[in-house]
Amino acid sequence: MTLKLKHTSWSLVFAFVSMFILGLTDNIRGPLFPEVLHYFNLSSVRGSWSFATTSTASFLGAYLSVQFLRRYTLSSLLMTAVLFMGFGVLIMGKAPAFWIFIIGSFSIGISIGFMGVAQNLLVTESTTLEKKTRTLSALHATYGLASLIAPLLAATATNITGTWRTAFIIIGVLCFTYAIIQFLVKADPPFEVHQVSTAGQEDPIPVSKKASMFIGGVFAFYVVAEIMIGTRLAQYMRSYYSMDLTRSSQYVTYFFLFMLIGRLFFAFKKISMSTKKQMNISLILSLILLILGLNSHPLILTIVGLSMAPFYPLSVAYISEATGIHARKFLTFAMGFQSLAVVSMHLGVGYLTDTLGLFYAFGVGIFALLLSLVCLNFHPKKLV
Repeated sequence: MTLKLKHTSWSLVFAFVSMFILGLTDNIRGPLFPEVLHYFNLSSVRGSWSFATTSTASFLGAYLSVQFLRRYTLSSLLMTAVLFMGFGVLIMGKAPAFWIFIIGSFSIGISIGFMGVAQNLLVTESTTLEKKTRTLSALHATYGLASLIAPLLAATATNITGTWRTAFIIIGVLCFTYAIIQFLVKADPPFEVHQVSTAGQEDPIPVSKKASMFIGGVFAFYVVAEIMIGTRLAQYMRSYYSMDLTRSSQYVTYFFLFMLIGRLFFAFKKISMSTKKQMNISLILSLILLILGLNSHPLILTIVGLSMAPFYPLSVAYISEATGIHARKFLTFAMGFQSLAVVSMHLGVGYLTDTLGLFYAFGVGIFALLLSLVCLNFHPKKLV
């Protein structure tokens, strides 16, 4: 027996629920990273390959999603993404050796590539222009809520059961529960394969590579900074302030709490300022707070989450608005470019951590925010 849900409602409900699961999966790995290093007896460089593998696979997933959508629907892409995620976290939770853990990381990466494209397109293609920014802020506030819960889940599950593996198993169960529900609830009218532009004709015109790189960079370099802080903050607090798993996880929780507060504010509050100006303010404040946090009290590092909060949803809305009928091309490219940039970040941060220390590795985040500022303000206006 299946249930039917209005098409627009289906898009929003399943985009939001899958985003919550993605937020848990994406952010549970940071607090558990020191445990994984210890269990498999790894250096920071070797351990970083788990993150780098996920990001590489995410690039592949974003690329394959373009091919996927030529034959299948957005709802099918989302279902496939969740199944890959479920298998990935279960493999990581059961892995007896690090190379098997890497296989799970790869499966999660494919899922993230698929899911990022599916979720953002579901929202941007089912909301009006005036509601798009606030709906995207609400979508990514859901990610923020999950990011807030993830460190608590990691610490609580580990403390209760005595093993870091339990948190991965819990998320695996959530993924397959979600897949069953999506299978039973259908959109009305159903999704169709979308191969045409909003102009009503197939869009064979290639977009400018320079424009793709710059506009993709607006999105990608910011994500590098956000993920670096989210995945390395716990390790930073344990390395420089001798905190245990519970206390270091609290700082990650504070970071995502501030991010959640910021995204909720932008979800409910209509801002009259232009999207681009809001993005510039977000990046500049994030730069200032990140530098202050590294050179004074570490609590300031958590407040960076507040200044970063609006940027991701704003950037998705900005790319969608600025590129018009080419939005699918630019958004999928941005997702893939983001993944490549994050791969480089994880490997670079791992190397810098082992050679100079994690304090200097955080400089990668500062550099990434600067690059995002450049791309935002100097990207070409001509798209083709």
